[in-house]
Amino acid sequence: MNHLPCASKKKNHVPCLALSDHEVEEIFARLPAKMVFRLRCLSRAWAATLSSNSFEDLHLRAANLHGGPRIMCMMEDAEEERLKVLTSSLDGPGGAPFLQVPHIITGHCNPPLISQDVREGPYYKQAPLRTTQPCRGLVILEAREARLFHVYNPSTGQIATLPEGRTTGVETLYDYAYLGLGYDARTSKHKVVRVRYGGCAGRLPLSTGAGCEVYDINNANSQRSWRTITGAKPTCWIDTYNRSVFLQGRCYWLAHRKLSPREDLILLTFSIRYETFGTVAPPPGMRDDYPHQSTNYDLTELNGRLCIFREFSMWHEQYDVWLLNGHGSDASWDLHCRIDLARALPQLKKFMFMPNDHIHLSMAPLAIIDNGRRILLTEHHMPTAICAYSTDTGYTESLLDMSSTVVNLVAVYEESIASPGCQPCEDTALISSSSTQALLIILRMLPRHAHGNLKLVCRSWRCMIESGIRRYINRS
Repeated sequence: MNHLPCASKKKNHVPCLALSDHEVEEIFARLPAKMVFRLRCLSRAWAATLSSNSFEDLHLRAANLHGGPRIMCMMEDAEEERLKVLTSSLDGPGGAPFLQVPHIITGHCNPPLISQDVREGPYYKQAPLRTTQPCRGLVILEAREARLFHVYNPSTGQIATLPEGRTTGVETLYDYAYLGLGYDARTSKHKVVRVRYGGCAGRLPLSTGAGCEVYDINNANSQRSWRTITGAKPTCWIDTYNRSVFLQGRCYWLAHRKLSPREDLILLTFSIRYETFGTVAPPPGMRDDYPHQSTNYDLTELNGRLCIFREFSMWHEQYDVWLLNGHGSDASWDLHCRIDLARALPQLKKFMFMPNDHIHLSMAPLAIIDNGRRILLTEHHMPTAICAYSTDTGYTESLLDMSSTVVNLVAVYEESIASPGCQPCEDTALISSSSTQALLIILRMLPRHAHGNLKLVCRSWRCMIESGIRRYINRS
C-alpha cells in the first residue's frame, strides 16, 4: 500500500503564502458590518485600520457591490412588547429570509421607544417613526412617546440619541422642526440638519423664527451640541409627515411656498458641505389635489436618484414615478414609469387590495432592480408584503410575505460600519434588562439633590443622570 509523503518533513513541506495587509483589508471590506466589529479585536493596528474613514468608504463600496437591495424591517413582538429590527437581502426570485440584527429596540426602557396607545391592539402601538431615508448606513428614528430622536445603524444595531434642544421635542403650534441626515465627503462625517420654524404654521412670514441648526456626528469638536447656521433660513414651508432624502451632497424635503392652504409645491434643498438652502422645481404639472390636507406626494431614493411619487391610494388610478437628473438650475425630471390601475394585470390588483374588503392600499416604491426593468413596491404604512412590478409587462411577483406579523416600517439601506455617534446612556436607556429597570426605579425614588453624588459612582451612572432620562426620573 502506497503511503502519502509526510507533510511534516521539510523536503515535502510547502510553505503557505502570506497575504499582504492590503489583500486582507480587501477581504475584510467584503464582510458584514457586525463581523468587521469583531475583527477589530485582532490587534491595535487592525483596530485602527478597520476604524478609519478610508476603510469605512471601502467597506461601503465592497460590501454593497453584490446581491439585491438590502431591506430593513421593524417587526413587532406582541408577546414581549418590543420591536425587532430584521434585515434581508433580495438576492434572487423569492428573496431571502429576514435575519435579526444584534440590537432590539424595546418598549421596556426609560424613556420608552414604543408605548401602548389609548386604544387596545397591536396596530395602535406608537412605534418609532422613520424621519429620514437611510444615508450611508444610518437612519434617524423618532421615538414619539419619549419625544427624542435616535440615529440608528441597522447593519450593526448601534443606536445613539441626538442631543436635546429647543426644537428636538414634540412639535407644538408655535415651535417645531424637521430633520435631515446627510454626509459631508470633505470631512467624512455625517451631519444632522434641523430646520426649525416659529409661530403658527404657515400663517406668519418665514422671517419670523425660521432658522437652521446642524449637529456633527462623531465630531470631537461638536461637544454634543447643535450649531446655529447664521444667515441660513428656509425659503419655504416643509410639508408635514414627509421624510428627508440625501443625495449628491444635499438633503431634500417636500415643501410649499404657502402652507395654509398649500400652494406652489416645491423641493427645499440643503447643501451639507456649504450649509446653504436652495430649491428645485417639481416635475411639470405636479400639484397637490387637496390643499387643505397633507400633501399626497412623497420622496425617496431609487438607485442613487431622487424619486418623487404620488402615494398609491383609493382616490387615484394612475401613478407616476419621477426620477431627478442633476441638481440646482440644471436639474430635470424623467418619468421612470406610469402605473395605470385601470389596465393593471390581476397580480397587481391582488397586491393592491386588502384581503376581503376591496380597499386600495397606499403603496410606495422601494428600489429599482434588474437594470430598471422592475421596481419593488410595498405598502406606505403598516407594510404586509413586498412585490416586484415589471415596468414593461405589468406583471407583479410577490417576493416577501410579512402578513403574519405586525410590521411598522420597511426601508432599503446600505451595509455600513458607520457609527451613529456617541451614546452616553446606550446600555441603560435603550436596552431592556432587569438590572436597568431596578436602577431606574431606585433613582426615581431618591431626592433630586442625591443625584449629584450618584454621578460620581461611575461614568455610566453619570451619563444616564445627565442625559434626557433625567426628565423622566425627576417627574415623580
